[in-house]
Amino acid sequence: MFTVLCAADMFGVKHNLEIQFPRKPTLQELESHIAATYNAEMLAHRPPDVPSHASFLLSRLQLYDEQLLRWTDMTAGTQLRDGVQLYAFQREAPWHHEVQKAIPPPVRPGIVMGGQTAPQAAAAAVAASAAASSAAAHAAAHAPMSTAGVTATVGHATMINPPMLPDDASHDEKTRAVFEELDVNGNKVIESEEFKRGFRALNFDLSAATVVDLFAKADANRDGVISSGEWQRYTEVYPTMLDSLYFRARDHWEDFRQKQEIKAARDELEAKKEAEKQAHAVHLEAQHATNTQEKRLAAAELALAEIVEAERDAKNRLLDGQRDTEAALRERAQRSQDLELARERERQRTLGHTETQRDTDRAEQNLAHQEAEQARSQDKEKQCAHLMLEAQRETERCRRAEQEAAADLQAARDREQHANLAFLEEKRQTELSQDRLAQAEMELQQRIARDRDLDARSREAAVTTDREKIRRDDEDRVLQIARDAEQQAHMRHLESQRAVEDQDKKVLAQEAEKQAAHQRRKQVEDQEKPLLEQEVRLREQRDSLEEKEAKLRNDATLFHGTRTISSTSPYRVMHERSPRLG
Repeated sequence: MFTVLCAADMFGVKHNLEIQFPRKPTLQELESHIAATYNAEMLAHRPPDVPSHASFLLSRLQLYDEQLLRWTDMTAGTQLRDGVQLYAFQREAPWHHEVQKAIPPPVRPGIVMGGQTAPQAAAAAVAASAAASSAAAHAAAHAPMSTAGVTATVGHATMINPPMLPDDASHDEKTRAVFEELDVNGNKVIESEEFKRGFRALNFDLSAATVVDLFAKADANRDGVISSGEWQRYTEVYPTMLDSLYFRARDHWEDFRQKQEIKAARDELEAKKEAEKQAHAVHLEAQHATNTQEKRLAAAELALAEIVEAERDAKNRLLDGQRDTEAALRERAQRSQDLELARERERQRTLGHTETQRDTDRAEQNLAHQEAEQARSQDKEKQCAHLMLEAQRETERCRRAEQEAAADLQAARDREQHANLAFLEEKRQTELSQDRLAQAEMELQQRIARDRDLDARSREAAVTTDREKIRRDDEDRVLQIARDAEQQAHMRHLESQRAVEDQDKKVLAQEAEKQAAHQRRKQVEDQEKPLLEQEVRLREQRDSLEEKEAKLRNDATLFHGTRTISSTSPYRVMHERSPRLG
């Protein structure tokens, strides 16, 4: 066995459960088993103000590292080892808030006061309630006509068990049983009120005077009570009366037993109806919880779809931004290349301008040199007349050279001016390229910042999506638990309905049986009535004959003096031949 200790906060109280597996579980198996175990514990310990759909929503697990002496996140099943201490965090809910408390010693799941699990404790409470209800039902039954039955205490209620009155009882057994039935107070004699009460209870259709007369006939010694011996002699004289009393007493107790059973069955039926109502209420509550959870799951699915769509949009914007950034990078590279080309052209123009300046300087130097030569030539013209023509020619040549030098100077100046204009244009183009490069750099930085922001949003959207997926999975697990609970409640409701139907049929059958027994008893009583009247009438006739016989004997004694009646006396023969009832 692989043992894991898992602590968690449940309704503000820390619990630490010892959970066992047949083998080392995976992380998914561990989370599923922990959630199922704590859901069962929440059902057993749920306070009245917590809704029935409240469930254990596992968020994450941490384990205690004994080497590092600190808690670390549980990310893989490879971190598990036998006997490791875990802590299960729940998502925030109206019925749950984490509290800082010490972790208690571990216990097995479902242990409550008295060593019973929560389901066992609930079953025991239901059984005790049913037993008390059944006992109260027996105690509330109709009071019997005597306490001849055996009393038995069940809980706080007292139930009377009817005596056994077999059909094949002998005459003496019937006599003793009826005597005990009529002897209500148990003083070993039958009093007048007990005798009357017994006849009324056993539904004898006799007048009060007849009952008093019967009691007087049984009370041979006229002491106001009937002893067992007197009762024995009385039943020998009235055997039909004895049989009627015996079987009516038996039917009385049978009727009492049936009433007890019907009352107990009715109470059981009411208890089962109440259980069926409770099961129906639990089923409706489970259905409501399932519907609520389905709505929550649908909302979670909708939120997840919206978040997934938002994440997809963020990724698309990120891709667009990345493409724009790449285009900006390419544009910046092109602008940098254009700037380098402009700078190169500027350098070339600068070099050309410098060369033009040097040409201009050389032309100016040549012009100065030619002017000096002209001055010297003029001096020579003054000094050398004879060389005048030559000097003039030389002067003309110098003049032409001077004009050429002036033309070259003008051309150099024109080229310098053109070079200056080209240089300024190239400088302007370079500055413009620098401005474009700076703008491209700024746009690139903005796009990079925007890409960074889009990337952060994309990561945040991914985290939100994962969190919503976890919440959706939690809601799905809670929905499955709610559906299982609804299915169980539905099955219990159906079982309760079947139990109510069966119990209702049982009550109807018992009532029908009682009604049939009552009809049979009524028929027997109707058949007994003429027999009892005949027996009483014959007994009265017999008593009348005995009184006449006694009177004749008395007259004969007075007539014959001390002579006794012989054995062949017709009165004795008549007495001996008189029919005995029964």
